Amino acid sequence: MLNMKLTTRVVCAPLYAGLLLALFAPSLRAQADSSADAVTITNSNVYVLRGEQSEVLTENLKFPLDVEVTTNGTFTVANGQERKLGEGQVLRRDGWLLDADGSAWPVFDYVAMKEGKVVVVRDGQAETVTESMTLSNKLTISPDGSCVYPNGGRSRLVDGQLYRLDGSLIPAKDTITFKSGQVLVHKSGKLISLKPSQIMGMNDGTKVQWNGTLIKPDGTTMQLGEGQTVFVDGPAAAH
Repeated sequence: MLNMKLTTRVVCAPLYAGLLLALFAPSLRAQADSSADAVTITNSNVYVLRGEQSEVLTENLKFPLDVEVTTNGTFTVANGQERKLGEGQVLRRDGWLLDADGSAWPVFDYVAMKEGKVVVVRDGQAETVTESMTLSNKLTISPDGSCVYPNGGRSRLVDGQLYRLDGSLIPAKDTITFKSGQVLVHKSGKLISLKPSQIMGMNDGTKVQWNGTLIKPDGTTMQLGEGQTVFVDGPAAAH
């Protein structure tokens, strides 16, 4: 097809270009895939994860929350700034980005308390809040973490607590990762490495031992496998 005599009539070039765009445009659009759980980068290759299975991402993918992932490992949220997935990062379909060290944060814009400081994150870029900000629903958050809600109620943010910029609460998540024989806990926004014989209680009542054994709130246990990460409920809302 590329050997066609495009020079016979110059005026035909836009027509051929239009036909080519029409033919290839569908493959350039992000495709929604309800079976895809996450996308990750391993050895510089982009993979889509479905349960325990993984395969190379061959077409752009659309997740809920207006997240679009490309085959070259970049993604955008709500048509925002393009971002690049890093080696070992996992972008989940629920809009949470898991780093290789086990820490996890949303990819959509939010306000959070991180290690005693209020930060606002837009397109993945964090800035410390230096003056009170009022969100779309009239929730006001001050730099010290104190909040005034639309109904007049007051509270203070705790580490790991998050709000979207429209003022809606984001259910916080903690993570537990077992990597190279080491347990890494991301709890209330802080990454903690467990020492030998150490046991830590999580916000949801789960207990995690230094050897990767989890004791769930109902008393059942599970053993984390190498490289496995589990998500548990994070700090409860202050109000």
